[in-house]
Amino acid sequence: MERQVEFYFDVVSPYSYLAYGQVERICREAGAELVLRPMLLGAVHNAVGITAPIQVRSKASYQLRDIQRWAEYYELPMRFPEPFPFRTLKTMRAAMVGENVESFVREAFALYWEEGGAPKGLEEADEDGPVREVARQIGSDPEEVLERAASGEAKEALKGATTEALERGVFGAPTFFVGDEMFWGNDRLFFVEAALKD
Repeated sequence: MERQVEFYFDVVSPYSYLAYGQVERICREAGAELVLRPMLLGAVHNAVGITAPIQVRSKASYQLRDIQRWAEYYELPMRFPEPFPFRTLKTMRAAMVGENVESFVREAFALYWEEGGAPKGLEEADEDGPVREVARQIGSDPEEVLERAASGEAKEALKGATTEALERGVFGAPTFFVGDEMFWGNDRLFFVEAALKD
């Protein structure tokens, strides 16, 4: 049976962006399947009582430099979005019900973290332009993608996925599972890689 790495993420998470390309490579080299598990990070934090690091002044200033270090280490382009955090509810719903989830997620990470295209506010409409652009990049109809993202199916899918993440013990992003073993953080990818060799 092919090994799998389940990747719980939200595109608002800079560490998920940092981890994405690395976990793709790890899976490719190990002959393992990467299973994308979109979730809503804000809802996870609220459920487990975690304050986002950006809301703690000393942690926020450290985190910004830490993220830059990791981007340099991975040789990844990064344009830190302004404002941050940005809204991803519609983006993550679209990722749940899209025709090509892998391409959608890849382009969303690139647009939001490399190209300066993240939503510019926290209102629902602020996501429309970026979601349309991701849809265009992957060759999907932008209006159809937005319509699917607003559907009851997408809302329930993301809610269910976030609940499942919490039930499995997820408290932040990125989180990885190899079988029943959980690993949190892009800096634990070494252990993900090792688990695939066991």
